[in-house]
Amino acid sequence: MSEGPDGRLTVSVGRREFEQLHREWADYIAANNAGSSPVDPLLALRSTGRVLRSLDRLLASMDRPEDTKDPSAAGAEHRE
Repeated sequence: MSEGPDGRLTVSVGRREFEQLHREWADYIAANNAGSSPVDPLLALRSTGRVLRSLDRLLASMDRPEDTKDPSAAGAEHRE
């Protein structure tokens, strides 16, 4: 991660993963903002799952330079 001009942290993510998440989010909004018609719960759940999978792929594509500096330290921080 690097620091931007305003002191905020910035990260680098995969373009393909970002674009996929953007598409899935647009589909989610379309499925859940049906206007006057009722929301289809099955369609809403499916679109939610696609958004979450896309978000997972985006996070996995994140470039975090501190992870490459010391692999043992990175493993120590991430425990499940």
